[in-house]
Amino acid sequence: MDMKNRVMAIVALLLMVVCSAQADTYNIKRTQTFKSGETLKCNFYFNWNFIWIKVGEASLTIRDTIYNGQKAKCMKLLSSTNKKADSFFRMRDTLMTVFTDDYKPIYYRKASVEGKKYRLRQVWYSYLDASRVKVAQYSRYNDEAPIYKEEVFDGPIYDMMSLLAYARTLDFTSLKKGTRLTFNVASGKKVEKQHLVYRGKKKTKSDDGHEYDCFRVSLITEEDGDEEEIVNFHVTDDRNHLPILLDLVLNFGSAKARLSHMSGVMYPVTAVVD
Repeated sequence: MDMKNRVMAIVALLLMVVCSAQADTYNIKRTQTFKSGETLKCNFYFNWNFIWIKVGEASLTIRDTIYNGQKAKCMKLLSSTNKKADSFFRMRDTLMTVFTDDYKPIYYRKASVEGKKYRLRQVWYSYLDASRVKVAQYSRYNDEAPIYKEEVFDGPIYDMMSLLAYARTLDFTSLKKGTRLTFNVASGKKVEKQHLVYRGKKKTKSDDGHEYDCFRVSLITEEDGDEEEIVNFHVTDDRNHLPILLDLVLNFGSAKARLSHMSGVMYPVTAVVD
């Protein structure tokens, strides 16, 4: 996974926080953890020469919507680097997913600007029957010819955002330390396999001045049989499963993302320690 995709993993995983064709077969208990009107914000930092530098911010909103006449939820993520970081790594990203009340994705869109580079990726889902899903993917880079393809899959398939919405509903208290879940995700360009490993509990500080009891989880990517652990993230040990911290290892150093503000959360935040 390149630097660009790792940065997006920081932002998206922090602001939501999993589930594949296999995940439902584990019979993991699930719970409703968010509602329309929730807004989460975070700061993210890079470490160069042992110094942590704030390089940007991100916000995520969840709202009720109507898509093609169907009631659904729309999750939108906006992220950008600050002026200090723009001089060496400029990023402006918008990610959006629309999914049903039972977390089936309907549409996904990711538009990113990085310097003079522009990328657009889209995914459309058509449910053919109880098990088969037709996935249409569209990808465009700058002025190059777009790439479009359709494939049919057995079992659930998600994009990054709808996957994370579903994942946030998992009951982590029902998982044993070391539990590993596998899932498939469409990026708008291809479908790839990823894994989630539950690592146990830990107290974690956020950028809102508080410390929280958290569940700790690792995300592992897989490509051509090779696996790589790219991020460790922490979500609150309460009914909200709010993401508090991500630790990410990059080729040139490390990065962190910390939750800085929350509003419109569904339940009282009982995981706060201080």
